[in-house]
Amino acid sequence: MEKRCLIIDNDDQSAEIEKLKRDGKARGIEIECEQFNVGSTFEDDLLSHGKIDIDKVVSEFRKRFKHQVFHLAAFDWDLSDEDVNGVELMRLFEHHKILKNTPKLLYTGLLEERLSTMLDEFKAGNVQKSQLKKHILILIKADIKDFVARENYEQDILRLIERTDETIDLIIEEELSKFPDFKFNNSFTSDNFKGKTFMEISSILENDDRLRNDFKKEIIQHVIAYLTIKI
Repeated sequence: MEKRCLIIDNDDQSAEIEKLKRDGKARGIEIECEQFNVGSTFEDDLLSHGKIDIDKVVSEFRKRFKHQVFHLAAFDWDLSDEDVNGVELMRLFEHHKILKNTPKLLYTGLLEERLSTMLDEFKAGNVQKSQLKKHILILIKADIKDFVARENYEQDILRLIERTDETIDLIIEEELSKFPDFKFNNSFTSDNFKGKTFMEISSILENDDRLRNDFKKEIIQHVIAYLTIKI
């Protein structure tokens, strides 16, 4: 089994990545893991005036991880920025259609405190209902598979990689990314896909939910027809 993961943290996670790779190999899983140090002073090209600059983050992500597909993305809650934490970064990534099909893990060094602080602030009248609602909706919509403590979080990554089924969206994204210049033959009924390269189709699927569903339907229909014995 070969899997790819991404860790987003303001601190260097090299030691944790090496441990994750060793533990995965011991369990028969080859793990390739990257890190993206958002909020870090040693990645100051992602900052403006000491704060996370989301435009720079999005631009650098697309440049650095172009055509890479991750089976799991782990976000640190605390990115050392008052305005952008791991939850908000998930929302911003979703807005920019980044890691759209990738399952996500959220981790923090203060798990119980993070879970209760905003509710306590809301009860005390320090947080508006709209702010609380926004955070809850992000957590629901971001396809977060688990929310765990920072200690030994690499074991939670390994557990989720082993147990999480890949969606057809992620599988298609991964297969198209392997051969971006290839083209399908003209057996598609939809003119939206005829003559397009895999990269062009991938861009269409990323930006148009209706066409993404049409593409999945056509692919499944072609596979069923190909595998069916004629009577």
